[in-house]
Amino acid sequence: MEEVLDPTVQRRQLCHELRSARDAAGKRQAEVARAMDWSPSKLIRIEKGDVSVSTNDLKALLSHYGVKDHVKVNKLVDLARSARGSSFYDQYTDMLGPGFKEYLAYEASTSVLRQYDPLFVPGLLQTEEYARGLFEGMSKADQVRADRGWAVRQHRQEVHDRKRPPEMLFVLDEAALRRQVGRGQSMRYQLEWIKEHAAKTNISIQIMPFSRGAHPGMYGNFNILEFTDPNLDDLVYVETIDTATINDIKLLAEYLDKFGQLQEMALTPEDSVDFLDVLIHDMSSPRQSANSPEKGVIYTEGIHRDIQPK
Repeated sequence: MEEVLDPTVQRRQLCHELRSARDAAGKRQAEVARAMDWSPSKLIRIEKGDVSVSTNDLKALLSHYGVKDHVKVNKLVDLARSARGSSFYDQYTDMLGPGFKEYLAYEASTSVLRQYDPLFVPGLLQTEEYARGLFEGMSKADQVRADRGWAVRQHRQEVHDRKRPPEMLFVLDEAALRRQVGRGQSMRYQLEWIKEHAAKTNISIQIMPFSRGAHPGMYGNFNILEFTDPNLDDLVYVETIDTATINDIKLLAEYLDKFGQLQEMALTPEDSVDFLDVLIHDMSSPRQSANSPEKGVIYTEGIHRDIQPK
């Protein structure tokens, strides 16, 4: 599958190009607005991507900046036309917060994704049964809403089918893997699905076991996206505040450092696969009830031990 940029991402690319062209021309926003006979707010909104720019206005703006290269001009005109399109996620605005919808548009174009989650299996790794279990348990979603929620997950997971899929680094808390989500054996299937993805060369999955105690990730989940496109700055998304933070170098550095600490504390990718095997084995065993004594398996610091009911 070839990568197709979301219009949200294309708008961001165009904004970067226009700001760079203005900077190269040595002009200030107020000066440009006067020369174009625009209000200052119009130029500000165009450079922020809040409004689209017409082909005629774009050509006039580039001419004012001294951009004469026809190839460059035509490329930006095509980019502006594409950027006026609708995002796939626009049809799910009622389900997605503004910050998360923006994040999803960028996620499909990332070259490196880092994600830590203490409570959930990440959407990019979820099975349909697990996802529907979340919708039902967390928001009492009806069939229609659950179908729409799964459609969003499916679209996100198309990133795995890209010709050059991104490098994906996940650190998952043990709590996210032990919590039973969905009916029957859905959680076991989910863990098997995670293990299958862990075998891919572009995916690293590390598990943070309970035995590690307190750690920096206990404040909540976060995602970090990196891009090879020079027109796209790296992004950190913190779901607890429901906003995508862009161009905040200090915040990005803090979360990169935090993710590095989590990787150092978590099990290695190889030991994490062993951990998954233990959980899968345990979940495959018959269970009488949630509170019944049972024989199980526990994983502690790389050692498998049988434990007998007391």
